[in-house]
Amino acid sequence: MPGCGAVVGGLGEAGVLRVLERRFATVPAAGDWPEGTVGPGDDAAVVAAPDGRFVITTDAMAQDRDFRLRWPAEASRRGARADFAAGHATGWKAAAQNLSDVNAMGATPTGILLALTMPGRTPVAWVDGLAAGIAGAVRHLGARDCRVVGGDLGSDDRITLAITATGDLGGRPPVRRTLPRGVPADRPVDLVLCGHAGWSAAGLAVLDTPRAELLERLGAGGTGSSAAPAPGPGVHRLAALAAGRQWRPRPVLGSGRVAARAGALAMMDVSDGVLKDAGRLAAANGRRVELDPEWIRAEAAVLEPLARALGADAGDWVAAGGEDYGLLAVLPAGTPPPAGFRRIGRLLLGSPGAPDGVTGAPAGGGGWDHF
Repeated sequence: MPGCGAVVGGLGEAGVLRVLERRFATVPAAGDWPEGTVGPGDDAAVVAAPDGRFVITTDAMAQDRDFRLRWPAEASRRGARADFAAGHATGWKAAAQNLSDVNAMGATPTGILLALTMPGRTPVAWVDGLAAGIAGAVRHLGARDCRVVGGDLGSDDRITLAITATGDLGGRPPVRRTLPRGVPADRPVDLVLCGHAGWSAAGLAVLDTPRAELLERLGAGGTGSSAAPAPGPGVHRLAALAAGRQWRPRPVLGSGRVAARAGALAMMDVSDGVLKDAGRLAAANGRRVELDPEWIRAEAAVLEPLARALGADAGDWVAAGGEDYGLLAVLPAGTPPPAGFRRIGRLLLGSPGAPDGVTGAPAGGGGWDHF
């Protein structure tokens, strides 16, 4: 790990590239470039498109809007290790959200490009952590065919990064948000989910709470009063797990292909919350969503001790919390969900009965919106 105090302004562009390339060399497919393709080092890369198409997606992340260099819950942490950890969390999430989008089309991730701008005072350890987080997400989330194919470096007053990811459909048609032609407009369909909801939102609440207040709340049942019932040691574990899901979300790569083979009629990933994204899925098909309240209650029950300690609503975390990167799929009504999925509601014909066209969800926020 680079020493404490080292900043990118002292390395120059070539030095920063060496830091990045050392980490990116660890991804499983880094040393296996097919004949005729071109990896990093030229003006542009050349990638394979085996069936004549490739899926492509991009996401940008801005400092203090999409990630932080310091969180209130860990404000006392300083030095190269803290910088590395902050960069790692940012890199992991940046890769995960793009890999999730590729998964939602039923494709296999094949390539990542990184565009990074930052001030010269940015710690080298943060950049090293960023690269390690991207490489770690590719390895540990199972994107074994994915390579880092290049990118761009620049300077600015704040850190901004953008990742573009590509994917291979393997000769299959993409699964889109819209139902295929031929599905009767009055035919009810089931909404199923792979992954969990609410954990990243819970982690955001943990990390956004100043450390002293967080420790008091976790130790006193959420009221700061010694008369309050103590939540027990389990709430500390819940807080740690939730923070980990905010730092390192885990989209279930491969679930898109599983759902496609099971006959999924439509799919999309959950980046802005089940409430908002299910509403988008419904709107794309002129329908409304009926979420299963029992599913929301069951998901919220696990997080309830932590929500109680923080004075929050676990049901809101589950319904409206984003950045869990689960996968929503639409199946013909009554079709058994494929492995890893569970039924969470239905898409029904009719005009919206609630904001975003969703019924059955708790009242409250409607998910993430940049503006």
